Amino acid sequence: MITMIKFYIKNNLLTNLKINRIKNLYELDENKLLDKYNDAFIHLFNKTLDKSSFYYNLYNSHGISKRDIKTIDDIHKLPVINRKSILENVDNIYTGLNYFKVKGLTSGTSGSPAMVYRTPASINLEQAYLRNYREIFGFGFKDKLLSIRGKLGKNMPYYFDRLNNTLYISGPNINNETIHFYYDIIMRFKPVAIEAFPSYLYKFFLELNKKKYSLNVNNIFTSSEMLYSFQREKIESYFSSSVHDWYGNVERSICLAQNNNNKYYPLPLYSINEYKDNCIITTSLINDSFPLIRYEVDDRISVGSDDFYKNLISPEIIQIEGRSGDTLVLRDGSVVGCIDHAFKGIDNLIMAQIYQSISDKSIEVKLVVNQAYNHLSEMKLKQNLTRMIGTETPTRLTICNESELILQKNKKYQLIIKND
Repeated sequence: MITMIKFYIKNNLLTNLKINRIKNLYELDENKLLDKYNDAFIHLFNKTLDKSSFYYNLYNSHGISKRDIKTIDDIHKLPVINRKSILENVDNIYTGLNYFKVKGLTSGTSGSPAMVYRTPASINLEQAYLRNYREIFGFGFKDKLLSIRGKLGKNMPYYFDRLNNTLYISGPNINNETIHFYYDIIMRFKPVAIEAFPSYLYKFFLELNKKKYSLNVNNIFTSSEMLYSFQREKIESYFSSSVHDWYGNVERSICLAQNNNNKYYPLPLYSINEYKDNCIITTSLINDSFPLIRYEVDDRISVGSDDFYKNLISPEIIQIEGRSGDTLVLRDGSVVGCIDHAFKGIDNLIMAQIYQSISDKSIEVKLVVNQAYNHLSEMKLKQNLTRMIGTETPTRLTICNESELILQKNKKYQLIIKND
């Protein structure tokens, strides 16, 4: 029943109407599209100031009122918020009806995960963008899709979602011993496209290649991690397919997607992005019930120009940094990506860092916690880790101080540290 409700929230008559509106945005010239951005921003700002106590107090403390923000040019007058702002003010940011709240948790790779709220309307609009993007490459809504994800964990090898016509297989379970089983059910399913985290996709390719198994699909859609060029070349050749990457975040405050030339571009009217040297300042335009206005994202994107309007419509994106999907390699040869999911929903956990020995694959998880962290929190974390990595790889938890965590040379936090 829950699966059906989620499906119809994402896919209904409104989805098709929104897809048509998105298609029309691609047809607009730059001036008309800029007008759309301007109108969307002013609408968002005015509604937020009227309905969000957090933003009302924030802007009032900076002496900002409606008369100060007349066009999108004025966005730079507004203060920047960050993850800490969400952690401390989540309910005061939300402007919608409580009945329609849908909870989501941000990634924990730069600290404690923060809760965000979505609504059926924002979820539906996100789905419209996704479906339209995939349709550009010829993938239809009802086409068969193979999804390689980590959410099934180690205990559920696969799951067929009839409504979405999607076969889910467990990324953490892919290894030399299981690949024949997976290949057999995949060939019977006959997918025309694959969606996957790059770490799981590359491991899937390696195991297929070892066995000389052949699998051809029309398209491969990746997200959440970096797929390096040498990996892309091998994967596209092996599957006789093209890889299309989607860069975004759980907060839905930014989305960049690759076109046919593998160049990233912003989905039209999805967000307003300001590219800084050490971060991105993002303003989401698809969820005005949980407004994120000038929200700092701790990734770095190199662009070829400082022109705000050019970067709004058609930035020259040179490189996306901060997405190198760290993975754990288990003793059975499995590769586990997006391990930060294990830390979602763990109360009173401030930060975590994973250390894996290159030689024996053993794992130590260092935890920075507050005084309220207890046995129940630790048990839930252990369950999450067991679900994702199983029990064969030795794993221990250690409580430590934040000063004991290792930072990169640029002082940026890294979730996984490999050592001997």
